[in-house]
Amino acid sequence: MLGFTHVVARWIIGGAVLLGGVGAFWPGLALAGPALEIKAQEYGYYRAWVDGREDPRLAGDDEPTRLKKIAKQENLKIADLRALIERISKVANSIVPENEAAIRQSLNQTVIKKRVREVEINVDSSHVVAFVKWECGDKRDIDKEASYVAWAVGQGGGVIGTLGLWCVNENDIKLFSAQIGRGGFTRIKKKTVERFATSRYARLFEKVKRGPHR
Repeated sequence: MLGFTHVVARWIIGGAVLLGGVGAFWPGLALAGPALEIKAQEYGYYRAWVDGREDPRLAGDDEPTRLKKIAKQENLKIADLRALIERISKVANSIVPENEAAIRQSLNQTVIKKRVREVEINVDSSHVVAFVKWECGDKRDIDKEASYVAWAVGQGGGVIGTLGLWCVNENDIKLFSAQIGRGGFTRIKKKTVERFATSRYARLFEKVKRGPHR
C-alpha cells in the first residue's frame, strides 16, 4: 500500500499535468520534502544495501553480517550506514514523485511550460537518472530550451545524477537529444540562459544529436 506522502505527491503531479504545474494550485509554492533532501551519494549507499540483499554472494549471510560487508565495501561505519538506510527507507517511495513534481514546477516557470510531454525519474540503480521530453520550438532556440530543462532538473532534489533530455516534433520524431551530468546542470542559471545557452552552457551537454533521429 502506498504511503500517505507518496499518494499526496502523486496527486500533486497529476494536478501539475492537468493545470500546467503545481503553481496553478499555489502560485509561488516551492516544493520541499524529505525525499528531496537525499543526496546522490547517499542514495548510492542505500542502493548498495538494497542490491546486496539480492546478491547471491551474500545470500548465506544474516542481516548484521551483510550490513558489515556492505559498510566495508562502501567505506562507511556500520552505524552510519544503518542510520542512512533507516532515513532513506522511510521516504524511498516518495523519491520519484517528489522529484518529478519539483522538476515540473520549475519547468512551468520556463518558456517550454506548455510543451513538456514527459518527466521521469529512474531509481533502479545507484545512479539516479532523470528524463525530460518536450515538443521542440523554433530550431534556433533549441539550445536555450535544453538549458532551461537542465536548469529545471537542477531545482529538483540532490539525488539526480544525470539528465537525459530530448525534444520532438509534432510526429514524435526527435530533433535534439543530449545528456548532462549533475556537475553540469547545477551550473546553469535561469537568468543567464538567454545569454549563455549557445556558448558556455552548450558545452556542458554530452552525446548531443541534432536533426531527425531515433
